[in-house]
Amino acid sequence: MRTRIASACLLLALTMVPAGTVAQSPDAIDAPRIDQSEFKKLVAVKNVVIVDTRHEESFAESHMPGALLLPLEGQMTWPESYEKTVAALIASKKPVVTYCA
Repeated sequence: MRTRIASACLLLALTMVPAGTVAQSPDAIDAPRIDQSEFKKLVAVKNVVIVDTRHEESFAESHMPGALLLPLEGQMTWPESYEKTVAALIASKKPVVTYCA
């Protein structure tokens, strides 16, 4: 169940990709993409949910203001303790932007 929800969430998520990024491999999950200027517009009007997918330690060191932690780095699904976070993301009416760097 969590894997299906993860796939659906990732397919619906907008992903911030810096200019000049190399295209994904054919086996990667495809998701709509936005560039940094589009992301900045969403942040300016507070119409975005930002999700940091790095490890908890990296998040604790630094993260974007207001970002939610959903540690997916190197994993196919999230820790069970993040079920409430995922449910909130699925229910959100705002675009979801994920980042891992």
